[in-house]
Amino acid sequence: MKYEALFNRVHVPKIDEISSFDTSFGFIGSCFSSSMHERFRRVGLSAWMSPYGTTYNPISIERQLIGTMDLDYKFNEYTHDDACFHWETSHQLVFSSAEEGRNHMNALRIQAHQNLQSMDYLFITLGSAWVYELEETGLLVANCHKVPQQKFRKRLLEIDEIMASLSRIKAMLNPFNPFLRIVFTVSPVRHLRDGLVENNWSKARLIEACQRICATPLPPTYFPSYELIIDELRDYRFFEPDGVHPNALAIDFVWDKLCESLFDASLGSVFREVLAVRRLESHRFLSAHHEKQQGRAEQVEAMKQKLSAEHSIHW
Repeated sequence: MKYEALFNRVHVPKIDEISSFDTSFGFIGSCFSSSMHERFRRVGLSAWMSPYGTTYNPISIERQLIGTMDLDYKFNEYTHDDACFHWETSHQLVFSSAEEGRNHMNALRIQAHQNLQSMDYLFITLGSAWVYELEETGLLVANCHKVPQQKFRKRLLEIDEIMASLSRIKAMLNPFNPFLRIVFTVSPVRHLRDGLVENNWSKARLIEACQRICATPLPPTYFPSYELIIDELRDYRFFEPDGVHPNALAIDFVWDKLCESLFDASLGSVFREVLAVRRLESHRFLSAHHEKQQGRAEQVEAMKQKLSAEHSIHW
């Protein structure tokens, strides 16, 4: 039987033929970026994750990138229930005072500025076209930070708005880091709070905008992570029990597809060696076997040194 006939295969374009660990990668946007970043780091690649936290809509991602490139750009401060934060960041960045928030954010932005200036690839994962704006000022926020819902209005971004935002991202990044390659992708995480119909409406707008920006001169690349899970796997067995987040098996499937698209096949065997070291490193003996634990640590260190002598692995 031709089992291939049971699946709709998604075409995954070849992005590159990277054959060493010298290439650096960055990730920003939806929580799917965090999942990919973790896998890049686990196999020993140089990978940066945005310090601004999980961000879903393209305009907030754009503003985070502006704040990374232009260190004089002002993020909007706000205080609610004795918690201080910036409307441009996620709920993960909350401080006890405005001064603490400013100092922390300034340090984050300086480090992010340096990382973005030197990286080779930036993966931008778009999660949703639904946005929240402050009723009082019209400011579009990255996260509502548990501020009462009546202070916001919710709306769906138009395709032209998304396209304009992606175009600005491309236009800003090109002179800031001329060697940077941008890869857009749409997160397969379902936003069920919006409703299934509304979620699909949102994803469709993001995908359309990505296709448009990838048809412009000097185009970014589009990687079909959304399509791989929703159209090729298309089964709730590949989701967590919440029916929203892809599970580890699904994320590994997308990771394998991305490896085929991005890396030379020769790197695959090195990745497997690095993962073998990671597994040994994470193994813990009972306290009664301290000598075995010490011997395992020495074995792991010897394996790391051997691999590092041959490759620029980021442990």
